[in-house]
Amino acid sequence: MRKAAPRPAGSFARVFANPEARGLLVAQAASEIGDQMARVAMALLVLDQTGSPLASALALAVSYLPGVLGAAVLGSLADRFPRRTVMLVCDLGRLILVAGLALMVRGSAPILALFLLLLASEFMSLPFGTARASLYPDVLPERSDYVTAQGLSRSLYQSTQVFGAILGGALVQLLGASTALALDALTFAVSFLLILRFVAVRPSAADGGTSPRRILADLKVGVVELWTDPARRVITLLGWSCAAFLIAPEAVAFAYRPDLSPLIGGVLLAAVPAGVTIGGILMTRVPMRDQLRFLLPLSALSCLPLFATSIDPPPLVAAALWFCAGVLQSFMLTVISAVTLLTAQDRRGRVLGVAASGFNTATALSFAFVGWLAGQPSIGPARAVSLSGAAGLVIIAGLRAVWPHDAIEAAA
Repeated sequence: MRKAAPRPAGSFARVFANPEARGLLVAQAASEIGDQMARVAMALLVLDQTGSPLASALALAVSYLPGVLGAAVLGSLADRFPRRTVMLVCDLGRLILVAGLALMVRGSAPILALFLLLLASEFMSLPFGTARASLYPDVLPERSDYVTAQGLSRSLYQSTQVFGAILGGALVQLLGASTALALDALTFAVSFLLILRFVAVRPSAADGGTSPRRILADLKVGVVELWTDPARRVITLLGWSCAAFLIAPEAVAFAYRPDLSPLIGGVLLAAVPAGVTIGGILMTRVPMRDQLRFLLPLSALSCLPLFATSIDPPPLVAAALWFCAGVLQSFMLTVISAVTLLTAQDRRGRVLGVAASGFNTATALSFAFVGWLAGQPSIGPARAVSLSGAAGLVIIAGLRAVWPHDAIEAAA
């Protein structure tokens, strides 16, 4: 039997010519810059008050904690309610919460109270992200254009982490944490208006409404569907496993040197996302069949620049190494696109929620563990990143031994 011809690459022009896709991308940029600025402001505030690398890493890890269970539990909201409505409600909620956070910082509120408010804001980001990811295949039904848009979305996510990290560090240094958070709140208003203007009204993908019993039933559907499909299962496991080393540079960025300025710390925090931005744009030009074949090689290669951090290089050299690691980490785009495309339209929210929950769990644990390693006198930040890269190589070698090549080829 003749092999199917690979689909042509999607077109950037067709994606940007679509008003809904364009609106979703710009709204994403606004809201994610706001998210990152809030995290950076909180991490710098905690580091200034405690002087602890672990506390600073935990401040960044807070953004992933709601996703430990929240993404899996709340993911079904993107199926049970109109996805446009879910995004609008989440933007309004984050606008109110981050504005409140700015006021509390100005009033010198306790760190624990600030963490709780930031945590509530991060919970609101979970249904927003799942709804947006689930909506893209409906906005762009041509699969090649969807893959291109997903690549742009992933690259945009990483570039907003770059811009948000650097801008957040600079604003905290120049204006203080409270003003930086107040400006951050405005980004969610921009996102709300863009979605309201450009995203079409659609009914819910599944039967409308929810309840505790339905949420638990939806969670079970997402787990079973993801786990019983060999292709989606192993691709998702790769994404979860790689969180053990993907996040290591960001966990130690602000504590890399004792006398590091907030701006240079922001540059270090932005190094990996900047690389992923470039890698993601390049990856969109590769057919999906080849992207799936590159998953294991790219994931293994992305560990090597992290391992090289063991020489304890100067901050800007470390940033260059981490940038290279980020370019190679573009395989995460394939993980997201493949799981989405292999899932039925009315179950995307549930399956993507479970996948995101596992990734957030692994990321939060990695943040905490790498932050703890970095605080040990015999290890330090540079060696902590190096050990994470070495652990990644071991994990990927284990996955390669059980990789279902036939199922992946069939999925392609």
